[in-house]
Amino acid sequence: MSNYEIALDRATYVLGDKARAKEWLEKMSGTLGSSPKELLSTDEGLQRVMRHIKSVELANDTD
Repeated sequence: MSNYEIALDRATYVLGDKARAKEWLEKMSGTLGSSPKELLSTDEGLQRVMRHIKSVELANDTD
């Protein structure tokens, strides 16, 4: 499984929609300094993206 597929699966879970997750991966992130997709060529970049997805998940968890 590629880094993109790993990030897409997790983003889909967190955001609830695959199309929305793909769009999110393409969008420039001020926090990351680039789009998440641009970082996925390395394992370090994948880890940064996964931490960012986790922060989005925690921000969305309002229970």
